[in-house]
Amino acid sequence: MIVIYFILLVIGSFFYILYDEPFSFYLICFLAALPVVLFIMLKICSKKVRVSFAGAQKVCVKDSRIPVVIRCENRGIIPVSDLIIEIEYFNAIDSKRDKVKISTPLFPKDVQFLTLHLRSQHYGTIRLVIKHCRVCDMLKLFKLKVRPFIKKGFYDETSFTVIPNVIPIENPIANYSEMGLETDEYSKDHKGDDPSEIFDIHEYQEGDKINRIHWKLSAKQDTTMVKDYSLPIANSIIMIVDMNIDKSRKDYMLLYDAAVETISSLTQYLTENSVAHKVIWYDTATDQNMTMTVKDEENARVLMSLLLRSGLHSDRHPALLNYVNTPDRFKCGHLLYFSAKYDSSVTAAMNDAELAFRYSYMLVGADESAERLYDEFADIVAINEVGAVESIRELCL
Repeated sequence: MIVIYFILLVIGSFFYILYDEPFSFYLICFLAALPVVLFIMLKICSKKVRVSFAGAQKVCVKDSRIPVVIRCENRGIIPVSDLIIEIEYFNAIDSKRDKVKISTPLFPKDVQFLTLHLRSQHYGTIRLVIKHCRVCDMLKLFKLKVRPFIKKGFYDETSFTVIPNVIPIENPIANYSEMGLETDEYSKDHKGDDPSEIFDIHEYQEGDKINRIHWKLSAKQDTTMVKDYSLPIANSIIMIVDMNIDKSRKDYMLLYDAAVETISSLTQYLTENSVAHKVIWYDTATDQNMTMTVKDEENARVLMSLLLRSGLHSDRHPALLNYVNTPDRFKCGHLLYFSAKYDSSVTAAMNDAELAFRYSYMLVGADESAERLYDEFADIVAINEVGAVESIRELCL
């Protein structure tokens, strides 16, 4: 359009030179004044246009289409012939950035919603940022920047989390309840036989044990009151996760997916079988271990959301070594340690610290030689990037 304008300007100039008529004069004045008028109109438009993401963070599964809604508003009375929006998006795990451009006209006093569909092949948090917004005049002579609109409910950036699909497994679960495991947590939903913590007090009913009568409260209430003891939540299973995956490997995102998918499947399976368990991982942002006790599906969803934000690191075994040096740790029945790097001294440290009765070294991205590895303290479970859950079919929890 710029070339066409200059061609018209040249033609108008020759027309003015060759023909000394009022029309040729008006034509050359019109062509000369047109850029000024267009620039002024465009300047006014740039102050009236608002662009933002509509909606907060979303959750989706891998390879699914996720709609991202962009809100474009023209509050002025001048139409916008072309609004150009440049959006940058990337996975927070690998930070490889891609860009997409959207071009659309805007009518005066109008709000327009554009839907951009994205798809991710890997797990993690996908972030989208409005990098540039520009309005153009109808002849494409000028481009002026538009500031993204930031207000409650509208943002210049947004994100969505790609969570693992739930893959059913049927692994056997060992019973660690009679191993005398220490715990400081008790169930809020079920009563048990631990007299150190009272779960509830109720009036005496037929079948209640006489030794659980609360004599002092019964005397005050002038009726027989009985104590229900609490059910301790033993640290039967602990998963320690070190996402120490080498980014120089071409398949490092596949290894990350395999680790996340395995942890998610195990957590979901344990939750479905009412087995409370702890998950400990190293968070690169805070440079410390994070711990979460998973008791129900809501805990499992929150865990995966936090774990997917923790990022990869190059250190060898910070999550495990930090936990070994924690003074208030508890001995568990079975410890599953996830790592992309094998080190026999790590299992020795686990055993010396008496962290568990059983140890499983979940080696992520192991090659065929890992099947021949022998560790005197731990069972080595090789998790491959293809068929990750199949790798743990024979694992007894």
